[in-house]
Amino acid sequence: MDDVLAIRNLSIAFSTDYGPVHAVRGVSFSVPRNKVVGVVGESGCGKTTVISAAMGLLANNADIEGGEVMFEGRNLLGLSEPELREVRGERITMVFQDPMTAQNPVISIGRQMVDIQYRRRNLNKRQKRDAAIAMLRRVGIPDPETRIDSFPHELSGGMRQRLSIAMALMMHPALLIADEPTTALDVTMEGQIIHLLRELQAELVASVLFVSHNLGLVAELCDEVVVMYAGEVVEKGTCHDIFHRPSHPYTRALLDCDPARVLERTARLPTIPGDLPDLHEPPRGCVFVERCPAALERCAGSPPREHTLGPTHRASCHLLDVGPAARN
Repeated sequence: MDDVLAIRNLSIAFSTDYGPVHAVRGVSFSVPRNKVVGVVGESGCGKTTVISAAMGLLANNADIEGGEVMFEGRNLLGLSEPELREVRGERITMVFQDPMTAQNPVISIGRQMVDIQYRRRNLNKRQKRDAAIAMLRRVGIPDPETRIDSFPHELSGGMRQRLSIAMALMMHPALLIADEPTTALDVTMEGQIIHLLRELQAELVASVLFVSHNLGLVAELCDEVVVMYAGEVVEKGTCHDIFHRPSHPYTRALLDCDPARVLERTARLPTIPGDLPDLHEPPRGCVFVERCPAALERCAGSPPREHTLGPTHRASCHLLDVGPAARN
């Protein structure tokens, strides 16, 4: 198969005291083998919810209303907890947003990294320790022979995120999911982590699903990009498609808000006016209609269809309709 992960028509709601929140609706995208796919959008757009569903880490009040998450020929949504444990940590691994809470604070780094390798029954404890030291060295942690006996709190935030990456890659997974892995880091360390992820992805021949709100990092790291808004995919394509030929008004608005694109000196950075819609009752038409400067009359009443704009470029917007109806 060309895709290591394929999410098909995924819909998820969360039960609340005020009724269900339809957080994700009809989301479909794939992660090709040996590629890096970025998922971008404002906070609350459903990015983390989608990857949590793939990992089996949704909250107890979540209800998967439909769809599939296909990985290596199996629907992850249909697996039991023991079956998921066979996939998580070996075939799919994850780097979380906050490096300060990613490891067990009372267990040494060495023991945690050796424990990760419990499925490698052909290796003894010394060999597993040597493999852990080699991975620490590969991710740029200095003096790994000594650091492996340290505890996580003895490392800086940047080093702890490097440790998270090392732990995630110990079993050479087919898919690495990185959920905003640089948000808690300073700009210098952020760049180093991105370059490290790119190098390791190419070296280990793995696929990466990279979730971020930082468009600059996505442009530097990713091969393909998925743009989400209010629980829906509004546009997807190659990095070049999204950054050089954005077709959905929301994608263009996101790019306009990128500080790197602000060329003139200004006291205030650009923002997208308005707020996300209330997903207790999602809009009948386009979810971006209330914030869209180019909205048509039809946008409020009917959802847009997905348009194919190129071999890998798709967007859902009434402005892309062909013919006189688009002007009504």
